[in-house]
Amino acid sequence: MTMRVNHNLGALLRCYEALYNWRALAMLAGSFVLGGLTISGGVAIAAHTQSEAPAVLLGLLGALIIIVGLNGAGLILVDQAYEQELRSLGAAFFGGIQSALYVIGLGLLLGLGITLVMLFVYLLTLLARIPGMGGFFGFVFAGPLVLVLAAAYAVLALAGPLMVAAVWHGEGFLTSFTRAVAIVLKRPLEVLLHFLVLGVLVLPAAGFLGAIVGAASALVGGFYVSAAAGGDVASVFSGGLSGWVSDFGATAGGAGISMGMVWFLVLSVMSLIYGLGMILVYRSTNEGVGTEVADAVGATLSQFKRKLDEHKPRAVDPRSAPQAPAEAFVPSVPTPQSSAAPQHCSACGSAVSADDVFCGNCGHRLR
Repeated sequence: MTMRVNHNLGALLRCYEALYNWRALAMLAGSFVLGGLTISGGVAIAAHTQSEAPAVLLGLLGALIIIVGLNGAGLILVDQAYEQELRSLGAAFFGGIQSALYVIGLGLLLGLGITLVMLFVYLLTLLARIPGMGGFFGFVFAGPLVLVLAAAYAVLALAGPLMVAAVWHGEGFLTSFTRAVAIVLKRPLEVLLHFLVLGVLVLPAAGFLGAIVGAASALVGGFYVSAAAGGDVASVFSGGLSGWVSDFGATAGGAGISMGMVWFLVLSVMSLIYGLGMILVYRSTNEGVGTEVADAVGATLSQFKRKLDEHKPRAVDPRSAPQAPAEAFVPSVPTPQSSAAPQHCSACGSAVSADDVFCGNCGHRLR
């Protein structure tokens, strides 16, 4: 068996080129700021009305805005990675909506898979309740179950970003899932090495930006808190405590929102760099990985659809086909043949339609 050596790790250095993509940065920063303001507004309304419903609804809306912006920026980054003409912000926004739906669905699918694995592990641990045999079953199953659950966590951590990158590349829902899992299963060490290198490239920059912006935010925030607390001390002694508290809250709150927008900008910059890195990792590790699983699932679904169509009842409108009296002689009229010759499967010879992708009889891929 030959070892596949990948020479594309150096390409991950290009992840910092994402900072030159002003369209992706504008899309991402705008979505972070707008989504953050929506979430903050929901929290403020909930605090004023003493109800959690506005916080939950606006929180979900803000999270959706951020997810759409992330996917829209990812589509623009794909154009940059393949040196294509960058799509417009409008096209990226509408494409981001569809990609966001795929990403949310894939996240739910991954979550369901992990839940099933955990349920399987839990059910096997119940064997330890058998009197006199609990220790034996614990010895036999505990170690392998740790490996099974660790493998599931590894697939979740590595395949998740690859699925998102596959969606940005224009793959369908099913293909994105199967291709990402196939990459992780076939090249686990290579995928892990790529993400480790990407983390080494991104984390120091993230730590540096977080440290300097955090220090500056602490100093500026302290100045504003001091100014708000000291400016209205006289009003406290004159009996205006409620007004002082209101002004203090408004000043500190306004400064906090403004500084929060700066943090959203920093977060968008780091997300932009990591997003381009995800695309480069997918592009590097995707080479030579086929879609056998996706084709097999697609063939199965095509056969299932064909069987449903064959057994689906067809309604007949009696007004459209009047019946002739039994005693009347109805001359037979030859049925006109279709001008288009029927197509046949090259594997089994069964008749197929022009728009079929898989043979409904044997599942062979037609095109």
